[in-house]
Amino acid sequence: MRITGYYSFESAHRLHDAGCSNEENAALYGPCQTIHGHTYRLEVTLEGSKLEHGMFLNFEKVDEIVRDRVIKRLDHHMIDDEPYFRSHPSTAEELARWIWGQIEPHFARLAGCRLAEVKVFEGEHFSACVDRSDFEH
Repeated sequence: MRITGYYSFESAHRLHDAGCSNEENAALYGPCQTIHGHTYRLEVTLEGSKLEHGMFLNFEKVDEIVRDRVIKRLDHHMIDDEPYFRSHPSTAEELARWIWGQIEPHFARLAGCRLAEVKVFEGEHFSACVDRSDFEH
């Protein structure tokens, strides 16, 4: 069984690869190499099987973890200010990976559930998704 929490936040970022010149960044990222913002949507999906009192995890616990570890840090903030993004461009793909890293350890400590998928929508037309297979080696 799976449950999904839905969130949104407003953030600014600048696509930039520190290992590239300004010209290379311009070729890679075009106008997105300058500071700009998005309305992001976030879907956090958890899976579990053991139902107690009709649920495997209280929705309020999901909200507490996601809001404390992600939303409060990103909403109306510059994504690039997070230390991870000093060495990774703040693409939707990297943002999904970062969010996974922020919340997965907290869900892993809870009995009966585990993080299954994180999907980040950058604007209305594109999304990036990571799941457990992206972190298994």
